[in-house]
Amino acid sequence: MLHTLPALRSLAAAAACAFALGLAGATTASAAASSDLDVKVQIVDEEIRTNVSFFVRAPQQRVWDVITDYERTPEYMRDVQVSKVISRSGDTLRLMQKDQVRVGPFSVGIDTVRDVKHVAPVMTEAHLVSGSFKKYDSKMQLVPEPGGTRVIYRSETIAGSALAGFATESMIRRATEERFRQLLAEIQRREVVASQQ
Repeated sequence: MLHTLPALRSLAAAAACAFALGLAGATTASAAASSDLDVKVQIVDEEIRTNVSFFVRAPQQRVWDVITDYERTPEYMRDVQVSKVISRSGDTLRLMQKDQVRVGPFSVGIDTVRDVKHVAPVMTEAHLVSGSFKKYDSKMQLVPEPGGTRVIYRSETIAGSALAGFATESMIRRATEERFRQLLAEIQRREVVASQQ
């Protein structure tokens, strides 16, 4: 049971971010420092708008391979318990994910099913089919730049729980930064492995 308002606020923020990312450990300080990770969060009425941009020293195809390797997401994102492609049709797949977001001694489960359209290796677009949220639309773009790839992510989310009303922009921004650092660390890890082969 949740007994305090601060716990409700933290849990709501973490839950909103866990779903909003829908991507698929901690990161190293060098990963965070070298990425120019920029996270902006705005709450308008009940909608959470998230904009993320970062640069990673890895080719576009490597970044694509990580962000679309949905079934391995639980290996590097600690809140994701299950991530499974349940069907495919052309360039669109249906993705089911179960997250268990923990904040201190509290946790909340988030179940979602999304349709994800691929424009390889440039962009993914995801839309909510069913689950714990009222709305989820996102777009992730991979833009080649000298020496690597810029990742640009945008989402609009409406949580399905009244708890989300307690979330603040700064809480959501911190949780979003943590999850993108986990993604960045996995991209960098795979780039190192590939360079050693």
